Amino acid sequence: MSKEELASCSEESLGKGILNLIDLPVEIFLHICSFLDASSLVHGLSLTCKQFHYILNDNSIWKVRISQIWPNVSYPTLPTVDKDELFWKLSCVAIERQTKLWRNKDLLERISLNNAHYSTIDGLLLMHGGSICISGGRDRSLVLCHLSKDECGHHESITVSNAHDGWIWDLTAINNTIYSCSWDRSVKAWSITNSGLIPVTTYGMIVLGALLCVTSCPKLALFATGSYCKKVLVFDSRSGHTPITKYQPHQGAVIRLAMNSNYILSASEDKTVNIWDQRAGRTMKSITISKESFPRSMYMQEEIVYVGDANAKLHILDPKQDFEPVKSYKTNHLKSITGIYVDSGCLITSSLDRTVQISSPTDPPQTLTSLQYSNGEIASIDYLNEVLAVSGVDNIEIWRPKARTMCS
Repeated sequence: MSKEELASCSEESLGKGILNLIDLPVEIFLHICSFLDASSLVHGLSLTCKQFHYILNDNSIWKVRISQIWPNVSYPTLPTVDKDELFWKLSCVAIERQTKLWRNKDLLERISLNNAHYSTIDGLLLMHGGSICISGGRDRSLVLCHLSKDECGHHESITVSNAHDGWIWDLTAINNTIYSCSWDRSVKAWSITNSGLIPVTTYGMIVLGALLCVTSCPKLALFATGSYCKKVLVFDSRSGHTPITKYQPHQGAVIRLAMNSNYILSASEDKTVNIWDQRAGRTMKSITISKESFPRSMYMQEEIVYVGDANAKLHILDPKQDFEPVKSYKTNHLKSITGIYVDSGCLITSSLDRTVQISSPTDPPQTLTSLQYSNGEIASIDYLNEVLAVSGVDNIEIWRPKARTMCS
C-alpha cells in the first residue's frame, strides 16, 4: 500500500466523523504498538487491515525491538542477507516470549519423573509437541511417558524392559518412529502407539565397538550412528538393514553426530569435528575445535553450528564459510557441555556441573537464567514447544510453562 493510499484511507474515515487508529500519525501508532507484545502485533494487529500490515511490515521496527531487549549485542549470531519477509517479525516474537518465560521462573512449573529408570539416562527425546517424553538408560530400558497437562496430574509411563542387550546411549526420531542406539552394537526402530513403544526392526552393526550416538534427517528419511571404533554408518529407513554409507572419519571414538540434507557432522575424542558431504560421498574437511579439549555436544542449523567442548566453551562454525570456526565463547558452566539446543528465541546448554544455562542466541550470548538439576550430573537435554527435559542419574526433570488452570 502506497503512502497516497494510506492518506486516502485516513481522509475517508475523517470525512465520516470517525476517529480511530487508522487516523493517527504513524509515529503515534508505533508508540502505542510499543506497549503491546510482538505476538499481538504480528498475529493480530498487522492482520486487521492493509494499513497496519504496511506499517508493521517494516523490518526496522522489529530490529529496534530486538536491540532494546538485547542491547550491545548482534542478532542473529552470524550475519546473513537471505532472510525471508517473516524472519525479523517471528524472531522478535520468539525472543520476547523466551525472554519473558525464562526471566520469570514463576511462569514455569517443574516436574520430576522419578523411578522411570534405575541408572543414568543418556537418551532423551520429546515428541508430539512436548506431550510425550521418551528416555533410554543404562538399565537397558526404554520408557515412554505421557506428560499430564497440569503439574498435579498423573504422568503415565510405559516401560520396555531389556529393550537392548547393552546400555542405551542415544535416541532420535523420523516422524513417528524412534531409533535407539546401544552398546550392544545395534540400532532398533520403535513405533509410538497408544500402548507404548512397539519394536519395528533391528539394525545389527558390522562394527567392533559400542554405538555412542545416533541422529537423523527426517526430510530424507535417513539416520546415522557413530561408534566407539571410529566409524559412522548411514541408513535409509525406507530400505533394508545394510548401511548405504560407511566411513571412518576419526582417530578416536565418535561421540556426537548432527546431520541435514547435505552434510553429516561428527565429533570425536580425537578433538576434531569432521564434515562429510553426503552429495559428494566424501569428507569435506576436518576441523580441530580446540587443542586443549574435545567436543562433547553439537547442534546444527542450516546457517550455523554450535559445538560445546569439555572445557565448557562454546564454538561457532559457519556453513557459509565451509564450516570454519568463526567465534568462541566461554560459558558460565564449570564443566563439560553435554547438550545444546538453539532456536530463534533462546540458546540452551547443559553441563556436567549440574546446571542448565538459558541464554540469548546472540553474539555474544547473554544469560537469561540458570537452572539447577537436582540429581547429579546432566547426561542429556531436549527442548520442544517450550518444554525442557533434563536427564541424569535415574531422574528426569521437566520445565514448562504453567497451565492456565492450575490444580488445587
